[in-house]
Amino acid sequence: MIGVVKIGGASGNDTRFLLEDLARRVRSGERWVLVHGASGVTDVLCEAAGVACRYVTSPSGYRSRYVGPAERALFEAAALSFSCRLSSELAACGVAAAVLRPDAARTARAERKAVLRAVEGSRRFILRDNYSGTVSAIDRLPLESAWKAGALPLLPPLAFDDESGLNLNVDGDRLAAAVAASIGADVMVILSNVPGLMEDLSRPDSLVRRGSLDGWERLERMAEGNMKRKLLACREALEGGLERVVLSDSRCERPLTHAVEGGGSQLWNSLSALRSSMAVAG
Repeated sequence: MIGVVKIGGASGNDTRFLLEDLARRVRSGERWVLVHGASGVTDVLCEAAGVACRYVTSPSGYRSRYVGPAERALFEAAALSFSCRLSSELAACGVAAAVLRPDAARTARAERKAVLRAVEGSRRFILRDNYSGTVSAIDRLPLESAWKAGALPLLPPLAFDDESGLNLNVDGDRLAAAVAASIGADVMVILSNVPGLMEDLSRPDSLVRRGSLDGWERLERMAEGNMKRKLLACREALEGGLERVVLSDSRCERPLTHAVEGGGSQLWNSLSALRSSMAVAG
């Protein structure tokens, strides 16, 4: 199996269960790429540095972090420090990780979004001097080189901008989607601190267990907050050629295996693929 798993960086995500599970699967011969977020670590670092964290909502309803020059440097430091921590913990599980910094490995490139358009209530405004970006290209060669060396590729939520010569903050979920499409992964798993896509977050029994591109509008209507961007990443991965993506819970024991074996929200490329999966499960 070739897969991409993304673990959220917000507080409430449990990396210990994932890393133990991931290490078992890698040692069995599967090829995985690990992508991580860095929001929680960045918030802590910004508070320590006396830099206020600012989140804004776009006119289309997506929430994102404003990243000025000071915030960019702190985000980069937080992301790379989290990569090093995950690498150390994987080593303790018996798996070597290759941290692929985009300014060194050029694994991911980005187009900078220097201007953010945002809404707050009925007010619309613009924030300039932003240093976040959108992934524009993935080079799969560093990933393949890591695998050949017996290492697990580990990617922070950063991509290199040729124009500025800097690593930019990029959305980790969409980075994972771009990587998964680039390597032709069998599956992409996005783990967070919720069970998956929920019809109603206040109802634990409202998990959406299956869906496909054919009924995507219904899924989008259910997504709120950060789940909107995760669902966007899922769509990009499916439209990029993946057959299956999974939104699932990082907090359960063996979360990756739980997701791969049918847990969480299983989202398929087509209605026929969804029906086939249901027939196999039945």
